[in-house]
Amino acid sequence: MGNKPLKIVIVDDNLDYLFTMKTFLTRNGFEVETVSDGSTGIEFIKKLRPDLIMLDVMMETTFSGFEVCRQVRNDPELKNTPIIGISGMEDELGIKFNKYEDAEYFSPDAFFDKPVDKDALLAKINDLIS
Repeated sequence: MGNKPLKIVIVDDNLDYLFTMKTFLTRNGFEVETVSDGSTGIEFIKKLRPDLIMLDVMMETTFSGFEVCRQVRNDPELKNTPIIGISGMEDELGIKFNKYEDAEYFSPDAFFDKPVDKDALLAKINDLIS
C-alpha cells in the first residue's frame, strides 16, 4: 500500500452532494473522482479501478444505480470492489432499502440514507478497505 492514497469513485447526479463529499473525503486523505451519471460511472470505474465505489441508487433513471452495481458485481476484475449505496429514496419516496429483500437487484457492502452521517461513513469506508 505505501503512501498511495486510496481511490474512491462517487457516482451521484446531485452536483452539490458530489462537491461536498469529494471535499470531505479528500480532506480525509482519499483520492476522489466524481461522476454524475451511471453510464459514465461504469466507464470511470472500469478505467480507474477504484478501491471503493460510492453509488447513488436513483439517478437519471430510477434504476441506474442498480445497473452500475450489477455491472460491477458481474465484472470478474471489479466484483470484489466494495460498494457503498447512498440514497435519498426514503426521504424522497418513503421507500426504505432492505438489503435482504433487494439484494437480487442491488448488493452494496454498506448502505446509507441521505443525509449521510459523515463520521459513520468514514468509519465504514475504513472498515471496508482496510
